[in-house]
Amino acid sequence: MTQKVVIIGIGMAGTAHARALEDFPGVALIGGIDTCSRTLTFRDKEIPVYPSVFDMWSENKLRPDIVVVATPTPTHAQVCGEVNEYYRHVSIIVEKPAADNLEDAQRIICDIGDKQPVAVAYHMAFSPVVEWALEEVAERAGQLGSPIAIESWGADPYQSDLVSAQARLGNSWVDSGINALSVIERFVKPVKCTSLRPIGSPSWSVFEGTFICEADGQQLLATILTSWYSTAPSRWVRIRYSSGAELVMDHNAVAG
Repeated sequence: MTQKVVIIGIGMAGTAHARALEDFPGVALIGGIDTCSRTLTFRDKEIPVYPSVFDMWSENKLRPDIVVVATPTPTHAQVCGEVNEYYRHVSIIVEKPAADNLEDAQRIICDIGDKQPVAVAYHMAFSPVVEWALEEVAERAGQLGSPIAIESWGADPYQSDLVSAQARLGNSWVDSGINALSVIERFVKPVKCTSLRPIGSPSWSVFEGTFICEADGQQLLATILTSWYSTAPSRWVRIRYSSGAELVMDHNAVAG
């Protein structure tokens, strides 16, 4: 059975979702929603775009199975609420992070999630390099020993367009820190945030977060640095093991 999809937010993230969905024969993109006048194509065909959830519901009576929310992060809770009002039967996929504050995150995951399926797209946690790393860890468990420390770095060149980046993404921690945690969680269990602090000029949007994690009955420290003070994207995770070996994942190069 074909799964019918609607994408809300036809910006960089929304168009990336549309391109990715083209690879799945059992999926049909049937509509888009965006407050700006934008076009959307799917498998070389133009897809209708509506200015709001209400307009799509009232004008066309489309009945999607899945709705992808790829609007700016601060709007996720409001948009998910509109989807819940008009399309309570659908599954919602929210672009990461779910929200830029705890109240909105709880509303999406707990309140709306109690009424219909809601999932957050942690794409880095399921990227090919992470799957490769998990296989390596499983095959070499006897040689590697236990993880004893983790470092993660995520940077994007958003400083020159800071106002736009803040409106869409919040800050570097909201945009990249949560994604880094989702990768780390596939290898160890984060149990406590011990610190989260900004570093340097606010325009750099540099943050450091430290977390206590558990693995093999032992605790270890994970440190995550995020930044928009960069000339090119850079994302990697480094896990050090008790044997002295290190596992390194370069998420931009998709290499390990």
